[in-house]
Amino acid sequence: MRTLLIDGDVVAFQTAAAEEKAFEFEPGQWTYAADAEQGKANVDLAIDYYQSILDAERVVIAISDKENWRKEVLPTYKSNREGQRRPMILSALKDHLASTYETFIRPTLEADDILGILATSKTLIPGEKVILSIDKDLRTIPGIHWNPSKETRYPAGRDPVAEPVKVSMKEADLLFYSQALSGDAVDGYAGCPSIGPGRAKKIVRNPYELVREVSTISRGPNAGKERVRWVKQPTTDVWRAIVSHYERAGLTEEDALVTARVARILRVEDYDFKERKVKLWSPS
Repeated sequence: MRTLLIDGDVVAFQTAAAEEKAFEFEPGQWTYAADAEQGKANVDLAIDYYQSILDAERVVIAISDKENWRKEVLPTYKSNREGQRRPMILSALKDHLASTYETFIRPTLEADDILGILATSKTLIPGEKVILSIDKDLRTIPGIHWNPSKETRYPAGRDPVAEPVKVSMKEADLLFYSQALSGDAVDGYAGCPSIGPGRAKKIVRNPYELVREVSTISRGPNAGKERVRWVKQPTTDVWRAIVSHYERAGLTEEDALVTARVARILRVEDYDFKERKVKLWSPS
């Protein structure tokens, strides 16, 4: 049996934003309007389409809780979004999803976390699972993924064909580590200064440690002063490689750990079901 795991936040947001229309009710006076009932109908059409194209027997929707455990780790998490206007019927569409479909909302968890837990659990949902989301961060979760915007083929004269992508454990871990190094500007948390996503991926795929070497200048106008160099050394310890880049930037392993914990989309082993609490990630 194939189950479709859908990021309800994204579906609701995209639909709500698309439903808004600007109109001029007085000369020079503009406002927005949106039809909530039409938005609900469009959400249903989208989910029916997704289920059909993927031939899924079951659909599960994940929606974020209003509280967020990441703010306990990093209070400024997503603070870059504060003050931004949200689509006016967004809440109505989320309520519709929750009342119409099999929906998971759990205390302090984001929709991404719920999808990650469900996808990596061998028992919560049996059979094959496909994560549907446009969020690249979810590729830190091993399993089958489908981004309808990028992974759909449209053969001439035929129905569209979904082309899900399987992400291995190794690829998922490498992407997680690269985000622990680069941070994520979209979600408002910084990583190691001067290291962007592209460079971070190269570092974690071919890791090396930066080792601080101090020597004394023996001649010239700076004779007697200390000189610090950071020397590359090969390593198989990806976490140590990450930490060494933070240290070169004048930061600490604790700084790296905060970024990694915020970047970590939960897998089943990262959640205490009895206590209903997140197990903060630590390097092993």
